[in-house]
Formats: sequence, C-alpha cells, structure tokens
Amino acid sequence: MKRSDFIKTSTGLIVGAASLSSFTNAVETNTEAPIIPRSLKRGDTIGITAPSGAIWNKSHIDKVQKILRAEGFKTLLGKTLYEQDGYLAGNDELRARELMEMYGDKNISAILTMRGGWGCARILDQLDYAIIRDNPKIIIGFSDITSLINAIYQKTNTITFHGPCGYSSWGGFTMENVLQTLVSGRPFEMKNPSNYAADLKTWTKGKARGRLIGGNLTVICSMIGTEFEPNWEGNLLFLEEIGEEPYRIDRMLWQLKQNGVYDKINGLILGSFKDCNPEEPEKSFSLDEVFSQHFSTSKFPVYQGAAIGHIAPKFTVPIGVMAEMNADNWTINTLEKCSKL
Repeated sequence: MKRSDFIKTSTGLIVGAASLSSFTNAVETNTEAPIIPRSLKRGDTIGITAPSGAIWNKSHIDKVQKILRAEGFKTLLGKTLYEQDGYLAGNDELRARELMEMYGDKNISAILTMRGGWGCARILDQLDYAIIRDNPKIIIGFSDITSLINAIYQKTNTITFHGPCGYSSWGGFTMENVLQTLVSGRPFEMKNPSNYAADLKTWTKGKARGRLIGGNLTVICSMIGTEFEPNWEGNLLFLEEIGEEPYRIDRMLWQLKQNGVYDKINGLILGSFKDCNPEEPEKSFSLDEVFSQHFSTSKFPVYQGAAIGHIAPKFTVPIGVMAEMNADNWTINTLEKCSKL
C-alpha cells in the first residue's frame, strides 16, 4: 500500500562517487537511559487494538489469537477491531481512547496493533503521554504504526517495538524474534535468515553505535516538522518501504537530507523496499541507483536488505535501545536489555 498519498515531500537528485572504506562513530549523545517495559511471561494478557486502518478481513483476528494462545498468552480484543469509519478502525476519539484504556489497564501486559494502513498520526495529539510514561508496557507494530511507536519513545523515553502486527505472517523466524525481544529481553543479534540474504548489500562500510529509531520511510518523513519528529542526533536510523516508485524514494530521501538528518545520525539500515521498482524502467533510475546516489559516499555506515518491513521473516526491532550496526557483515547487535523481568 502506498503512503505518499498522505504527505508531500520535496524532489531532487544527488550524485555520488567512490565509496568510503570504513567509518566508526561510537559517540553517544543520548545519555539518558530509556524506560524499559516489563517482559512478557506465559499467562500474561496481550491487548489487541487497531489504532490505524480498519480490519477488513476479520479472520485475521482469530488467527493471531490462536497464534498467541499457542505460545501461552491470553488476549483481550479491542472494540476498534470491529469498527469502521471510512478507511479507519473507528473514529479518532475511539481509537485514541481505546489505546489509553489499554495503557491504563493493569491486567494488560502488552499491546499488539492489528494492522497499519493509515490513521496513527491522526491520534498522536490525543494521547496522554504522562499516563503512557507512568505505565510502561510493550507496544508493537510496523508500517503506519511507525508514527505511534516513535512518538511514544520521543515523548516518554519508553522503549517500543517495531515488529509484526496482528495481520502479519508469524512464521518461525518472526516468532523467535518476538520472543527474543519481548520475553527474554536480553541483548541479541539481528541477522537475516539464510534464505533471505540475496538483497544484502553494503553501501558504505563500517560500524556505528546509537539508539535505534525508524520504520516506514513515508511515515518517518511525515513526522518531520511536528512535535513528534524523532531525535536523530547520534542514533541509528532504520527505514523500510513498500509499493513506492524509485523517484518517490529519491524524493523522500532528499527530504531527510535537506532536514539535516544525515548530518546527525551515526548509521543507516535499509530494510525491505518491497515492490519499489519503476513501472517504466527505461524512464527511471533503478532503486539501487537511487541508493547509490545517496549513500555510496556517505559519512556513516549504510547497508541494505535487513529483514525489516513488509516481508515474512521479520526482526522485532526495539526502538530506543542502544545497538551496534556492522555494515560489513550486515548485523545489528543490541547492547542493553529491551524488556525486563
């Protein structure tokens, strides 16, 4: 699903030259330790809500309940799962209120968002971030949920999680990563499965450290200039996208550049850019050409192809956790706990 219908970005082109051999930036500018939510344990209740798009296929609700119950968790279903207001899962007030009720409910240990689409940005200014900060708990999702999980981290300094929604595929690799972050919570390595390594590519070599922020490229760009815009300074940015032509990717990458993002981050991880090929190749740059123009001479390490985004094997990336990326061997290692007992 294309998200560029909802935002406007600037256009342009940058031309690069030969790549740098390596770069290491170990300077940490975010010195305040984040708030760590409590780890999940078997028997805990997971609240399932839809803060974004309407749930068109209700069978996915039963499917994800069975998956979570098979792992030993209980579920509590939100009213938004069965509501529709245009393309939204109920009106803005309902979606914001339900999310806040789940944060305030002591019986709910974690919040799983059901799907992306569009709608999270519409409720960001209706949330009570003091209540969220005082009741830190796991919240997970991706795609349009990017704005919600980054805003919560930005406003409350509480770790959130970029990972599967209820609508997602929950295969073995994805579930293993969910349990690693939400149940264990100990430092771990994110490395692509062997059957998802073909797209891995280094644009600028080296290692870098910083706190993880990011998500869907279009959504991240839509946050620029708002009070919810991420703090880029000294962080590791990860990006993913789906269904956008290379010229649109180029336009959004230029928006990040012209906002000074590349002067502030320590490293960049490009995840899946699914179906981002030109409809008329003879009239377009390829996606790789766009990435080369932007990142082949970058001041910071950059690699492409991480298992992040609209793909079946999916990392669960803890937003706000200190990590080290290695663009030479395509890994991300977290350096501190992301959930605690």
